[in-house]
Amino acid sequence: MGGLGAGLVFPILPALGPQLGISGFMIGLILSANRITRLAFDAPAGHLIDRLGGRGPITFGLLIEGIGILCFSLALRVGPAAGWLLFGRAIFGIGSALLMVGIQATALGVSTRQDRGRKMASVRIAMSLGAPMGMALGGLLAERYSNDTAFLVGAASTFVAAAIAARLIPQVPHSVRVPASHEGLMTRLRALAALPAFPFMATAWGFNLLIFLSVQGVMLATLVLLVQARHIELFGLANQGSAGLAMGVMMGGASLAGLALGRIIDRLHLRSSLLIPALTGLAAGFMVLAFAHGTDMLLVGVLLIGGTFNGVSLPLLALLGDVTPPAAYGRAMGMYQIFGDIGGSLGPMVGIELFLRFGAETVYLALGMLILSSLSAAFWVRRREGVWCGRAG
Repeated sequence: MGGLGAGLVFPILPALGPQLGISGFMIGLILSANRITRLAFDAPAGHLIDRLGGRGPITFGLLIEGIGILCFSLALRVGPAAGWLLFGRAIFGIGSALLMVGIQATALGVSTRQDRGRKMASVRIAMSLGAPMGMALGGLLAERYSNDTAFLVGAASTFVAAAIAARLIPQVPHSVRVPASHEGLMTRLRALAALPAFPFMATAWGFNLLIFLSVQGVMLATLVLLVQARHIELFGLANQGSAGLAMGVMMGGASLAGLALGRIIDRLHLRSSLLIPALTGLAAGFMVLAFAHGTDMLLVGVLLIGGTFNGVSLPLLALLGDVTPPAAYGRAMGMYQIFGDIGGSLGPMVGIELFLRFGAETVYLALGMLILSSLSAAFWVRRREGVWCGRAG
């Protein structure tokens, strides 16, 4: 429910902005503002969660998100509209940092070696479905009723989610939290860098950047351009409809694969064993898209990508929980989220420009080769996993 507000504005703002006299550049800045502020608050959010546990920060984050969405409604009533929209998205980003880092750190804190894969899979699937559901809900409500109705429903659902979180989110036991001290955030981040498993932690953060750069960034931003350039139609839909349906197929495949992968990860002696086939399949998906000139190849490509990218993220998240001291889960997940947000921010900017300049074949083949080049890091993680887990245990 917290992700609904993140996707709510995407089908509304590009059309609403010109009606309110907002320039295209400002619309882009407004849409990016939440990710910019989230980058600034991911690490402090992790520090706060290590100190207080997850329930309070998650609840507070949802309340902040709801206030941010209410600012969108105010933009329709009180000027300047661009200022309210920008402020609302920036505020939303602060709440989003608390929510996303808090949920993942809490899932690590309440899980064990035996069920961590399943719990992290459930959390990641819920997070990945929130924004697409928000896009669908926002577009439907705006078309059927009004933009203001969409904003108010989004805010109300977020406040309801905050009330649910305050009652149902499990509190991490006091034994795994950081004891009160006068040490600041930077001191605690330096302590994180001194941990024996820090090389793996940094590698996991790097893989998260790669996934967000390639899948959440470049592919999602350029898929409509691919459909348009190659005149691909799904069920007679136009460019945006065909691209949206292909994205839906990818996310549906990712959700189903994630549920199965969670159980597999919990049964594996070496969780990182999944990295090598998953990275190979992910690279193959981008290479299929590079040569996709029809519906069949397009669907094969997005299904390959959807079915494999969680095979990279989920084992690394579970292993991150295995090798990180519980008192540092918040900081570890804060850094994990920072790297993902960097990749998700760079992907659309770089991907669209390169796509327009060099074309789909070059961009998607380059992504496939980039992913294949990361196999060396995956082999290294697999060789070292037993050592890191032994030291953590």
